[in-house]
Formats: sequence, C-alpha cells, structure tokens
Amino acid sequence: MPHRQPKLRTEYMTYRYLSDPVTFQKFLDGLFQVLRIKLQTVTIGNEKRYTCGQAHDSRNPDWKPFQHFEIFCLKKGLDDFEVRYMLEQHLDRRLTCECEILHDPRDYRKRDLIRAFGMDFEGIELVD
Repeated sequence: MPHRQPKLRTEYMTYRYLSDPVTFQKFLDGLFQVLRIKLQTVTIGNEKRYTCGQAHDSRNPDWKPFQHFEIFCLKKGLDDFEVRYMLEQHLDRRLTCECEILHDPRDYRKRDLIRAFGMDFEGIELVD
C-alpha cells in the first residue's frame, strides 16, 4: 500500500495546531532531532556546533537555507513559512538558515570573542 502524503494545513490551521504548547514542544523536539542528524558537526575548541557547511550568502548556489526544515514540515502536513514565523517569535530572533535553529549565532560570536580576547563582553552590543 503506498504511503499517503498528509493533508497540508493552511497558514491559519498550522498556527492553530501549533498554538498548543505541548504540541509545539513535541514538534520542536522532533525538528531538533532531525536537524542534529542531518546537519554537519564541527568542533571548535571543546564545543560541538551544528552547521549547514555553507556560507550564508544568497549568491552561493550551494546554500539551501531551509532544505531539511521544509521537508520535515511538509511530512508533518504543516505550512513551513508559518512554522518559521512561529519559530522566530519563539526564539526571539530572525532565522536565515536552519542551522541557526539549533544555536544562536550571536552566542557563538560572543564566545569566540571571549576566547580571542580573554574578556567578557556582557552589556556591549556586537555590531557586524
């Protein structure tokens, strides 16, 4: 018997479905598990980081920013754009790639500066 594609929810129905905190947390746990399997692992110092392995630049033809995220959402029957919007609201930051779902690049940058300069930059806003 062929595997049936789940019925896709509209943006509104995706929002309604994931508005329940228990459902949203269960979805996040599954997403984190898939991304940890699919993304590359890089060790910097004694810290393990997950990365897509590409420069986050729209001119890079090899960069597919939400490749695994989109497939996961479609398998669950959810609108990936609405899920991304909800994730950005939950994480309180804008996402440019699925590898940023597992980590905050600002935290990594801050730790790299601490390691390089030997001081804490708490309270200092870091500008690119």
